[in-house]
Amino acid sequence: MDVGFYNYKLVLLRTLVIQILGIGAGLIYTVIFSEQLLFGDIEISEKQYDITYLSLEALQNIIQSKSKILLIDGRSELAYHEGHILGAVNIPYMQRDYFSQQLLADVARELPIIVYCSGKNCNTSVELAKFLSQKFRFINIQVFEGGWEEWIKGENPIQKGSSR
Repeated sequence: MDVGFYNYKLVLLRTLVIQILGIGAGLIYTVIFSEQLLFGDIEISEKQYDITYLSLEALQNIIQSKSKILLIDGRSELAYHEGHILGAVNIPYMQRDYFSQQLLADVARELPIIVYCSGKNCNTSVELAKFLSQKFRFINIQVFEGGWEEWIKGENPIQKGSSR
């Protein structure tokens, strides 16, 4: 009985040591690789999509220079019809597959594209830019990070209704 109890304690001790080693190894792995995974994905994402951001002044200069660009409003159809940047086309993010097929089929992949949405707190323009880069292989996509809010705050020209 004494020997059986000793074997039982030894098995439990070995099991406990193996579990502690497993937990320790898992924690070490998490600490070493979690930072790389978290920050690595962001770096890969930015490099993969190569998205740059435009200020209000930069967008105004591009528009005033009459450079050939495609300006895309990623907001809803309703928001777009209520007002948008002059010359922008609407590709609502939630309906991006449908609208992008219609509007972008014949657009040159080198054409500079500028995407915007509601404002700085809106990530729709970034997601739409990534979508356009991935699906259509556009190579020059920029995001106007101030979006519609900054555009109207600066009392810039707007258009209402549809420009399709």
